[in-house]
Amino acid sequence: MNWRYSFLFALFGVVGCGHASITPLQAARLATPAASHGELIYIGTVTPEGSTIPAFRYERRVLERANGERVSTHITFADDTPVVLQQATQDEGGRLIAFEEVHGQRGEAHHFAGGERGDANIVVGPTLFGFARTHLRELRAGQAVPLVFWDRGSEYAFELTLTGDTVQMRATSFFVALAVSPIEFRLGPGEQVVAYRGRVPPLRDGRATDADVTYVHLAPFR
Repeated sequence: MNWRYSFLFALFGVVGCGHASITPLQAARLATPAASHGELIYIGTVTPEGSTIPAFRYERRVLERANGERVSTHITFADDTPVVLQQATQDEGGRLIAFEEVHGQRGEAHHFAGGERGDANIVVGPTLFGFARTHLRELRAGQAVPLVFWDRGSEYAFELTLTGDTVQMRATSFFVALAVSPIEFRLGPGEQVVAYRGRVPPLRDGRATDADVTYVHLAPFR
C-alpha cells in the first residue's frame, strides 16, 4: 500500500489502534453520570452506513459558567454504556480554549489547550454545529468558510459550503479527502441540525465508520 494512504488510514482510524489503556481516572470520567454535564440539548440516533439498525446514541449537554464560558459535552452510548466523551470549553466569544476526549473503544485520552493557539476557526466535534450556525450569513451568500478540525492531536483543514438546507464539510487536502468523505448536515426549523451523514467518533467492529445520524432536540441549540 502507498505510504500516504497507510498514514492517512492510521490517522483517521481505518485500521485498529495500539495505544495504551486509559487510566482508571479517565475511565471514571467517561462513566460520570450524563446529567452532571448540564442541560440535555439533543439526542442523536446513529446508524452506521450500510446498516438499518442503530448502533449508538448521542447526547449533547451544555453548561454555562458565570464567567461567560460554555462547556459543551458530547457523550456516545453503546447499549446505554458510555464509550466516548468529548468536552469542549469556549470563551464568551466562541474561541475554543480547551477540549478533552476520553475514547473508551480506542483506549485513548486527548487534550487540547487553546491558550495563545486558541482560534475561532479551530473546531472540534462539540463545536462544529455551532460554528456552522455562526457563519450561516456567509454560507448563504455562497462563500466557502474555512475551518481547522482538531482530532486526536492533529489539525486538518476543511471548508464549509451550503446548498439549500444542507451544509457540506469537505477536506481541502487532496490526501485527507481520500480518507474522509465529505460530511453533510441538514438544517431544520430554527436552524437546528436535524440530520448528519459522515464520519462519527465511535468505532464499529474496531474500525472508524461513517453513519447517518438523526437528532431530536429537547432544548434550543446552544
